[in-house]
Amino acid sequence: MALRVVSFLALCSSVVAFVPPVHTSTKYQAAVSVPGAAEMPEEASSWSPLFAGASVGYAVAAVSTVLRQGRVARKAEQQTPAVARTPVAYPIFTFRWLAVHALVVPTVFFLGAISSMQFIQ
Repeated sequence: MALRVVSFLALCSSVVAFVPPVHTSTKYQAAVSVPGAAEMPEEASSWSPLFAGASVGYAVAAVSTVLRQGRVARKAEQQTPAVARTPVAYPIFTFRWLAVHALVVPTVFFLGAISSMQFIQ
């Protein structure tokens, strides 16, 4: 039950991260002239709600991992040992091998050609 409440709060806090902050009135701002202030753009939103949502999400993930750790270890102990399998002869030249080498070989060739052109005088 507590995990559900924490998850709900994490969800709500991450949603708050995308709500734009409320701008305060400008009548209380000081009228101090700072050189170069005209070029500096104001920050459109605050990052603190985003960091708060991320930290709560991280905390929920860490707590759920710690709570799940005992169950995972017990499940791993309950498995029976695997039966020895017969060896399988896999093909060397697979489609993946052909695709990788069709991209890598010309790439290395052209990179070598381009780098050797640097030494031509």
